[in-house]
Amino acid sequence: MKNLLLSAILFFGILSFINAQSLDNSFGTNGTVTHNGIGNYFNATELPDGNVILSGDYETQSISQAVITKLKPDGSVDTSFGTGGKYVIDQYSDSDYYETFSPAIVQPDGKLVVLYAAEYDNGIDEETVSIKLIRLNANGTLDNNFSGYSAQNLLEDDYPYGIFRLQSGKILMYGENYIMRFNENGTLDTSYANNGVRTISFEIGELQIMGTSLYLHDYWGKRLVKLENETTTNTSIYNLPQNSSFYITNTHVYIHDTTNSFSQIIKLDANLNPVNSFGVNGVATFNTYVGNELVFQPQGSILAQKYSAEYDNNNNIVSTNKEFMRINPDGSLDSTFGNSGIYSINIPENSPYDYHSDDYIHSNGKLYHLFYNKDWTINSIYIKRSSLPNEILAVSNYDSKKAVRIIQNPVGENLELSDKITNAKIYDISGKVTGITFDGKQISIGHLKSGVYIIDARSESGDKVNLKFIKK
Repeated sequence: MKNLLLSAILFFGILSFINAQSLDNSFGTNGTVTHNGIGNYFNATELPDGNVILSGDYETQSISQAVITKLKPDGSVDTSFGTGGKYVIDQYSDSDYYETFSPAIVQPDGKLVVLYAAEYDNGIDEETVSIKLIRLNANGTLDNNFSGYSAQNLLEDDYPYGIFRLQSGKILMYGENYIMRFNENGTLDTSYANNGVRTISFEIGELQIMGTSLYLHDYWGKRLVKLENETTTNTSIYNLPQNSSFYITNTHVYIHDTTNSFSQIIKLDANLNPVNSFGVNGVATFNTYVGNELVFQPQGSILAQKYSAEYDNNNNIVSTNKEFMRINPDGSLDSTFGNSGIYSINIPENSPYDYHSDDYIHSNGKLYHLFYNKDWTINSIYIKRSSLPNEILAVSNYDSKKAVRIIQNPVGENLELSDKITNAKIYDISGKVTGITFDGKQISIGHLKSGVYIIDARSESGDKVNLKFIKK
């Protein structure tokens, strides 16, 4: 579904005080879940049931294994997955090989598709990589009905960077200057491009997918190139600022520009056009550096992370603060967030883990922080969890006197609107239809599960109506 931009959103900032941000001290032991000797994981994939798949490796000076682990929302290992909570490939005993897994792709049936890679590096010969596309059953056992794909001794220019699942069910893999497409059973789709492989004329720094569209980062050309699908030759181009990073969410593209001493965040729609309700003509400018690692909340707020060190009288670092600032969906800074707009987590210098963490928002609304041991050979991870206040949804630039509005948001059993609408359909936040269609000013939604939903409709005058609401 296209163009789910909000023409009017009810302001309910008072809700931001219901659930203040703080470390969740009920999580684990004193707010931290520790897993000693479990591995090093850099990619988290949430499953529909709320459990999380971590992909990575277990590595010491003499051992290297590719490892996938399944964790429950409380941070504990789901020991019913694989063997004791893990699926492991240990193909090479030679310590010159590094083995790892890519992030997992979750299929609708709960199975997991992952890319296994083994890199050979003895410090003398040219590095090579061997890969294999595999699929796991939901219980963490190997799915032998998946034919898979493998390639041996790939040189640097041919390394794959990542895999994605297309809406068609087929699988896409990309590298520096190519895209490959695979059938659902893991075999190469030879009907695609040139015997399954499409050559790209520029160096791909990163590829992301939104709907059926592909967004390719032209690394040297400093461009974001949009393809409507993996087969088209028609492109849309957005020229990126010199020092910038980009993020793709379900419905938008965000570009974070740190070229100057201040920060700018640019919000684009799926067609790479500015979203005028964000900042000024799609650009939010801040007179301070808001950080260069962004995490997105489900209703459009942005958590921007940066670090600051604390020193003793001898100028030695005693701790480091992970600092989060929150940017509202309209591009303004949330001054009610944390302490004067900053939520800080202090990491003492003598902690066994480094201050950097991989952070992700869980569907339960919590912000999870995955820390790693300073000594990678120990293979221990440390998980913290932060509670976050509700997002503040601001009124857009639309004339609210003429807009159709939701009378009370969040919504309980009945959705009630300020005016009649027609041809109304309700979708979940991912764009999936709920099956609810209606005309009028109200509808019963008691059977919907808690979450964020979008109404796509027309007003009585024929104007487009897009509204977002929260189901309690």
